[in-house]
Amino acid sequence: MWRLARSNIAAHLSSLIGTIVVVALAAAVLSAAGVLIESGVRAPRPTDGTGDASLLTVLAGSFIGTASVVVILVVAATVSLAMRPRQRDLAVLRALGATRRQVRRMVAAELLLLTAVVAPLGALPGLAAARLTTPLLTDAGIVPPGFSLTLSPLPVLGAVVVLAPVAVAAAFLATRETLRLPPTAAVTATLAEPREVGRTRRVLAAVTAVGGLAAAGTPLVVPGTIGGATAASSALLLVAAAALAGPVLVAWALGSSGRAGTGRRRPVTRLAFANTRGFSRRLTAVIVPLAAVIAVGTVQTSTGDALGDAATQQLSDGLQADLVVTAPDGLDDEEIAWIQDLPEVDSTTALAAVPARVRTDDEEIAGLEGLSWEPYQLRVLPLGGPDASYDPDVVAGSLDDLDDAGSIAVSSDARFTIGHGMGDTVAVQLAGGETTELRVVAVYDRGLGFGDYTLGEATLAEHRLDRPVDTVLVSSGAPDTVAGGLRDLGLETVSQQGYVESATAAGEGQQRLSAVLLLALLGFMLVGAANALVMLTAGRRGERALLGRIGLTRPQQVRLALVESAITATAAIVIGTLAVVPAVLGVSLGLLGPVVPVLDVTTYGVLVGLVVLVSVACSVPAAARR
Repeated sequence: MWRLARSNIAAHLSSLIGTIVVVALAAAVLSAAGVLIESGVRAPRPTDGTGDASLLTVLAGSFIGTASVVVILVVAATVSLAMRPRQRDLAVLRALGATRRQVRRMVAAELLLLTAVVAPLGALPGLAAARLTTPLLTDAGIVPPGFSLTLSPLPVLGAVVVLAPVAVAAAFLATRETLRLPPTAAVTATLAEPREVGRTRRVLAAVTAVGGLAAAGTPLVVPGTIGGATAASSALLLVAAAALAGPVLVAWALGSSGRAGTGRRRPVTRLAFANTRGFSRRLTAVIVPLAAVIAVGTVQTSTGDALGDAATQQLSDGLQADLVVTAPDGLDDEEIAWIQDLPEVDSTTALAAVPARVRTDDEEIAGLEGLSWEPYQLRVLPLGGPDASYDPDVVAGSLDDLDDAGSIAVSSDARFTIGHGMGDTVAVQLAGGETTELRVVAVYDRGLGFGDYTLGEATLAEHRLDRPVDTVLVSSGAPDTVAGGLRDLGLETVSQQGYVESATAAGEGQQRLSAVLLLALLGFMLVGAANALVMLTAGRRGERALLGRIGLTRPQQVRLALVESAITATAAIVIGTLAVVPAVLGVSLGLLGPVVPVLDVTTYGVLVGLVVLVSVACSVPAAARR
């Protein structure tokens, strides 16, 4: 069987080039994410509580979740296109006496062998690319200076484990129609492409679509970043549903639009609609990656904007100070006394912050204990609690109870994440690495703006930790006079709005890192889509030659390719847009309430332009070279 698999790969190498390219790139993406996860798990925790590299695990886990779904969609579409020209060969084998099981084993062996060879080779550049992200990770504050990523064979092995079953399953689906027909009928069926899909595929498409719509509404029930991330995943689920039901949807849509105004269309346009409608299955394999580009890129950036707007709104609503004194290096007791002694100052609230790790999962896996802990910056309130200028919207308990040592307040988001509420205990590792159990005494709603966890000075004192005050909220009837007096004392002040903007704005390093990760993912998707279009165009050489022999001129063939490219791009844009809408509505309504949905129009417009460009650039030149 393996010797036959090698022979088949060698005989059909030209048609498998696209699959080889996509599998190699997919392995590179997965292995790079695997390096980040492994490095975060293996990294020792600094005893001073700073530079906690376990943030890598959170970052890579979020990235690899989206990347895995994208890889499955792109690889499945590419393998499906690669196997489609071989359906007639498989039908002939069936007619010559090969059983369905033998054909499936042959196809599985080919794809397993190809993945086993190509994926490790493709994963190696991924390992190198991961190391190139170290400066970005350092600038973003995710790892300390001098940090080195861990390199091992595990990410390579993980990429192979993920890709092998995906490739085999895609090949099985591509050959399923041929194998379930009688041998002689299968040979005849390969001459025309069936438009219908089986009942199982219809059911899966319906279930996936319902799941996508349900995920889009998650922020209405689940608060904060978890709800936002789940809603963002709905776009991929809806694209996957379109992939499952694609042949039916494409044939129906093109059939309806093709019949409308048939008499007013030129022959080339009617031929383009007939071509795309008649070969809706192969067109679906091209449309899905293009639609995913629009869906993933737009939803990722729009969700990030919505989370930023929600954090800004929460902090603006809950922070009622007239003036804010900031000191990244900390304020001593004398400087705080200066602020409080100014005659125009009505009240002050001194705030500090302490780095810590919180156990978010009570069940720890041997050897992977680090996955159960996440790093946070915990806000520290003064004894006696804050004044009215600091309002995180407490919904249970009281912040005054933070005066008791061994207590903690959590946000509604954090309560949902860790599953602990009022009266429960939360495991926290403060500076020094010692684990302590803190009792939840308050729950507040504005976690995006005020942070997920809040301590009191008494808890720090119990653990003999001293964190200098870095922020002082000042209430005054004459903020301009107070600001002038504080500047004379050499203290930096900002308005309440200025503080909100600086506190919620992502740092330049984090922005660059997010942009690089998203561009890497979109780049892979665009290459996969372009590769699918090239494979589809190359498989139509005989069709173009036949059109030329029956009288279609080169300009007509170019116009035909342009119309087909426009149809492909339009279908991808429509599907991608329809996948984006529920996610954007759910995220905006759940995080911001009944407001105008947050949509990154710039990113959406750029991605639509790229989809059109790729559709035209990968199809029209081949027609022009006839």
